[in-house]
Amino acid sequence: MKFLRISSMLLLVLINLYSVLAYIDPGTAGTIIGGSIWPFILGVLVAIGAFFVKYFFKPIKRGVFVFMGKNKRKKLIKPLFIILIIILGVVFSLVFLGERMVVDSKYKRVLVIGIDAMDPKITDKLMSEGKLPNFKKLAGQGSFMSLNTSYPPHSPVAWTSIATGVNPGKHNIFDFIRRNPETYLPVLSLLKSASGISGTNYESYVKANPFWRITSNAGIPTTLIRWPVSFPPERIKGNLLSGLGVPDVKGFLSGYTYYTTKEIGNQGQESNKIIQVEEDNNIIETEIFGPKTKKSGEIVDIKAFMRIRLNENSADIVIEGKTYSVTLNDWSDWIRAKFKVDFLKSVYGIFKVHLISLDPFEMYITAVQIDPENPLMDISYPAKYSSRLAKEIGLYYTLGMPEETDGYIDDRISKEVFLEQINQLEEERGKMFWKEFKNFKEGVFAFVFDSSDRVQHMFWDAKVLEDENLSVNEVVAEYYSEKDIFLGEVLEQIDDATLLLIVSDHGFTSFERAVSMNRWLVDNGFMVLSKDINDEEAPLFQFVDWSKTKAYSLGFNSVYINLRGRERKGVVDDREKVVDDIIAKLENFTDKKTGKKVVNKAYRREDIYKGNHVEDAPDIIIGFNPGYRMSWQTAVGGFTKDVLTDNVKKWKGDHLVDPLFVPGVLFSNIKFNKLSASQIDVAPTILDALGVKIPEEIDGKSLLR
Repeated sequence: MKFLRISSMLLLVLINLYSVLAYIDPGTAGTIIGGSIWPFILGVLVAIGAFFVKYFFKPIKRGVFVFMGKNKRKKLIKPLFIILIIILGVVFSLVFLGERMVVDSKYKRVLVIGIDAMDPKITDKLMSEGKLPNFKKLAGQGSFMSLNTSYPPHSPVAWTSIATGVNPGKHNIFDFIRRNPETYLPVLSLLKSASGISGTNYESYVKANPFWRITSNAGIPTTLIRWPVSFPPERIKGNLLSGLGVPDVKGFLSGYTYYTTKEIGNQGQESNKIIQVEEDNNIIETEIFGPKTKKSGEIVDIKAFMRIRLNENSADIVIEGKTYSVTLNDWSDWIRAKFKVDFLKSVYGIFKVHLISLDPFEMYITAVQIDPENPLMDISYPAKYSSRLAKEIGLYYTLGMPEETDGYIDDRISKEVFLEQINQLEEERGKMFWKEFKNFKEGVFAFVFDSSDRVQHMFWDAKVLEDENLSVNEVVAEYYSEKDIFLGEVLEQIDDATLLLIVSDHGFTSFERAVSMNRWLVDNGFMVLSKDINDEEAPLFQFVDWSKTKAYSLGFNSVYINLRGRERKGVVDDREKVVDDIIAKLENFTDKKTGKKVVNKAYRREDIYKGNHVEDAPDIIIGFNPGYRMSWQTAVGGFTKDVLTDNVKKWKGDHLVDPLFVPGVLFSNIKFNKLSASQIDVAPTILDALGVKIPEEIDGKSLLR
């Protein structure tokens, strides 16, 4: 009886200790074997053993004694109790030393700072000019090298490769956009959505384990802030705030609304981007567009009433009885709106306003963001972390890509207004970083800054098709300089027990000529149209005769074969022959205007990917030469009249070319014994630094070895 009581007490201790030290993450049952769940399992086994001993040991013992003879009783009892003591010792060792058995760390802390699109060529140039003293110091004392990027070098693909340490054939992200072979329709790779009883549900396409899941399962404190493709948030041993991939309250990844008293005709009315309003005695009454819902079988917008009172140099915005003031030519503070879904349910959203003009009235509104204090869906782990963060640093942008690039491209806001928003974002992200850094005592803390990518998209002015000498726009240089100042502050506060890794997902180049790949497929006999396209552009595979079409393009670097048995209207039986024919012609594709080759190399998926998800990849991945990029129309299955057109948009820089031309960067405060590295080496380096066994499925190698 005494033994049973002791065993029961042991079980309770084990359960309580285990709930503190570890957990099973949903969807990662494979980590049970050899993982930190074993102390719990062994504790249960001991309790069962105690029950067995209490109620069954004596009868069995009597039977054994009868069989063996009384003279062997004493010899048998002693070994049995020794075995029980050994089992208890093993269980206690696993509980109290289990975490240390998993973790034999080289470093107490690993700090990972992501700077989206930080380019090694620009970095090297600015360091040589003395404009990045802290990066230069870090490079001299530690390491600085190019970081080979993914095929193709898209942010979702690259950041997922960095996070998981595996190639896209294993993690299942291949492009910003993937296609549905049943419908030929484009689908975003950032998140998978489905309508359910409770509304829209989201799940990730990522099929590999990111480092934060592995460290969490090892019981290591883990914090992850705004890492791309980390939505929906998962349970980790710390705090997680999702980044690129988080939608607004409508379920969109970007957008704005422009209100004006000017005549607008039909432009934008359907998309809710441009709203014509009327002023009556300095009062404007209108609505804000919130989430969509289904009513009477139709999808409708839920709206919130907004009253605007115009003053001499400002306006007062009244929503739900609360007044928010905004000054002319300034961004407002955060404004909260309540959208009533039904009698019992309401959704909250937040947005900012820029008051452009009072006469005529012009007002720009950002996308209505998920309110972090009243989230429509979980955007963080724990779920209440987003609210706690807002209470500490104030309300903040929750949209995965909140930079107002669309408004700037459409000339709704000026360069100065756009850059002011970038400054506000950077200030906000700085507060997030330092708040978490203050609490960073051990484990891994990973934080990604991504406005650097948008700044270079908008202000890249080096034109490689005209002049191969690298020039750096002053706006881009200023951003890099600001990050150098930030780095200086970080370096002052880390010690030798901290491994610092600064990484980017890709570099940058120019976007001067747009390629209409579907038009190219038509001109080269791989796609057939039922009627010719005379307009400047045509949407979503309009007029495609699928019964005669061998291939189609959708996404930013992707070509798919119209394969029989895979695509709904597939006709191709010999996939390899069509792939070979397309690649041969693509690699001889020359721009008559410049005399340059458009494509550096076209890759078969089997040549660059390996893993269980290669079958989900595009059949051909196009590696463009610098200066060329897939047209916006092609990305969503459209056409233009001409194969090649000049890029006249403000979106002047890009990275959707052959990955050989746009590697990322890797800085560290230690010297690596390697001359080059790949982004798939980052995750195993993090794990190795913290003493976590690197899973066999990881493709990369630790840079510490």
